[in-house]
Amino acid sequence: MLIAKITESDFFGGEPQYIDDDARYNVRGVLTDGEGNIAMMKIENSEYYKLLGGSIEITETPDNAFLREASEETGYPAELIGYLGWIEEHKFKRKFCMVSHCYVAKKTSDKCDTATLEHSEERLGYKIEWMPYDEAVAKLKALSADCKEYQMNFVLKRELLILDKAKEFIVKE
Repeated sequence: MLIAKITESDFFGGEPQYIDDDARYNVRGVLTDGEGNIAMMKIENSEYYKLLGGSIEITETPDNAFLREASEETGYPAELIGYLGWIEEHKFKRKFCMVSHCYVAKKTSDKCDTATLEHSEERLGYKIEWMPYDEAVAKLKALSADCKEYQMNFVLKRELLILDKAKEFIVKE
């Protein structure tokens, strides 16, 4: 189920422009601790946060890719709670469409292994922060209101859409 199509028009006005011929596929989503807290990735030396996620490897399903990414980025094993749908980010200026399959998962153990971040994530200084759902939404909304960065506009809008869809799963916990 399509959650949303995000385009440059969402931030800069004008008519939406869509990319049909260059798609990249990823997974994104929420990892909860079962007590109402969610894992957020803090980007060091900035005020920005993002949800967990990354690329789908050629040999894996989106479900397995999200569980792998959640474990790599946090160090915790997880199980899927639900599939939320997908979000399309049509980045006309960059000439590609990012399609993100979106999930909610729950950590299955308090035993934390060492996170295995990708080189680009290490370079940006990603650090895991657990916070209540409402705090995460409030932080992202505040950042979104003042955001002037092209890429972060898309990221913040996408993350807020995912959190909105995930709320019913997190509240049940």
